Amino acid sequence: MSVTTPAQVIGGRDVSAELSALAAERPDRLYATAGDRRVTVGELDAEVDRVRDALVAAGVGVGARVAVALPNTVAHVAVVFALVRVGALWVPLNPKLRGAPLAHLLDDSGATHLVAEGGADVVGAVVADLREREGAAALGPGVAVAQDAGATTDLWALPGRDGGAVQDTSLLLYTSGTTGPPKGVRVSQTMLRAAAVGALEVTDARPGDVLYLWEPIFHVGGAQTLLMPLYADVSLALARRFTASGFWADVVRTGATHVHYLGGILQILLGRPPSELERRHRVRVAWGAGATPAIWEQCRERFGVAVHECYGMTETSSIVTVNKEGPGQGVGRPLPWFDVRAGDGAPGEILVRPTVPGLLTPGYLGNPDASAAARDGDWFRTGDHGTLDAGGNLHFHGRASDSVRVRGENVSAWQVEDVYGRHPDVERCAVVGVAADVGEQEMLLVVTLRDGAEPDPRSVVAWGADHLAPFQVPRYVRVLDELPLTPSQRVAKHRLPRGTDGALDCAQR
Repeated sequence: MSVTTPAQVIGGRDVSAELSALAAERPDRLYATAGDRRVTVGELDAEVDRVRDALVAAGVGVGARVAVALPNTVAHVAVVFALVRVGALWVPLNPKLRGAPLAHLLDDSGATHLVAEGGADVVGAVVADLREREGAAALGPGVAVAQDAGATTDLWALPGRDGGAVQDTSLLLYTSGTTGPPKGVRVSQTMLRAAAVGALEVTDARPGDVLYLWEPIFHVGGAQTLLMPLYADVSLALARRFTASGFWADVVRTGATHVHYLGGILQILLGRPPSELERRHRVRVAWGAGATPAIWEQCRERFGVAVHECYGMTETSSIVTVNKEGPGQGVGRPLPWFDVRAGDGAPGEILVRPTVPGLLTPGYLGNPDASAAARDGDWFRTGDHGTLDAGGNLHFHGRASDSVRVRGENVSAWQVEDVYGRHPDVERCAVVGVAADVGEQEMLLVVTLRDGAEPDPRSVVAWGADHLAPFQVPRYVRVLDELPLTPSQRVAKHRLPRGTDGALDCAQR
């Protein structure tokens, strides 16, 4: 499918009705594979009806807010479509959440129900939270709503929650919360359609293509991907999780033609020992966000795949700009249904405006101050820094909140991490600001090393001096066994130690 006008993005039925229409026209077309299971469009639509009936029988309908904590399975896909079909609010939930983060999401969303695999850890975590706060494990027995690969998908009613419909909102997707509590981004059906169509633009999908979906469906990258077969003759290969060691074997097994990347996924794959599988695949395109020019070229040379880069946020229907041409074009030019502003020469905040209504989030649930702060008239304030070149291409320079003020200079942590991520002994890295003895801040470089590497950490920092300005070279370095990661494989910086205790001071010899 090639979309060229905003009307084609905005128009159309809700995604559940689109599935039903496709099932009536092409019931035998493949929608997804999961392990050895192959599911056609017709089979999926019938499964969605069965799940819908089970939800309705359990009291789930318009006004229900359903937290879904499932791995990437066919049952998960069916639950998503069924929630749209009954008019409930879909609240994706990371199944690994525990304690206060889990309680915050359930409370903030006003979730009335929980869907999870029977016996999943998240169910026990919810019970523990209820016991701690209410003195009793007030969670009734689960009701089976789906069966998939030997696992039962169950529904629980959460006590004391009235729910209520949220206007112009089908999905409530939570931000990562790196600078504060996660906020619930309200996502409409219009935004979901635009996200799927934008993803098709990035992938340059062709009939028969297979999209490898490792990214959790509770992330916008997973959510948009699971909808792509509605609008193009493509299918999904569902993976329950990302594993670096088994990645290429699974990609070869599924016959995938496209792989999605975020965060350090490509760097992780490039850091692994070469394998004959990484050239025996059918992958034509790696698509996503965060591939620097160096990574772009390395993937082309080593894996034999084209890299397609994009930029966007959940709040902006996910994808705003697309670059399918080459690393010199940054994150590309805006799709026809968006305008973009950024710095001219010097980095400035990236602002996004749709050329037609409906492609920006209606706001953050229950947070009018944050909703207002994110808007400048018709423009959405992304909080990212970037520049626009003479050709209209956007170049990303990092999060505004992720810059470090060093000796009067604003340093992009993203740019510094790009350099040190290419060090031959570095597996992953992150840069954070720490208090300076004099002045504003200093930079702390936190790294994990590749297997067998034992470099002097100071030599790693010094290596960067050949690639960075003096004020961009971190003063401190700390080596960790592993870095905390988000489900989309980004470094969770808010969980990194911010002090300098135990770090090496590279200004002292």
